[in-house]
Amino acid sequence: MSLDGPGFHVEIDALDSAARGITQSVRDQDTFELRGLCGDVTLYGHAGVHDALMDFCVSWSDGLDVLTDDADAIGDSLTRVANTYRSVDEAAARAMTADPGMAGIDG
Repeated sequence: MSLDGPGFHVEIDALDSAARGITQSVRDQDTFELRGLCGDVTLYGHAGVHDALMDFCVSWSDGLDVLTDDADAIGDSLTRVANTYRSVDEAAARAMTADPGMAGIDG
């Protein structure tokens, strides 16, 4: 579904698709934490290497949390925008009882 107006064109289905994709990406990230990626110290042979990797994973995971929070807000906004466009279009369609272009053809 698309919506056109003076100076704009909106692909509402594309907004929905983007919102769903972002929401799914956020869900995928929420179920994966880098903190558990490191494993035991014995895997590295040196506690310092393990600790450095663990610090990196924790920092990276914290950064991803910030990004996914922002992405979640963007996905929610896109969903609300698509719903608003649909509501306005449906209200306009209900308000128009006849095609306004017909007067130009009939006259």
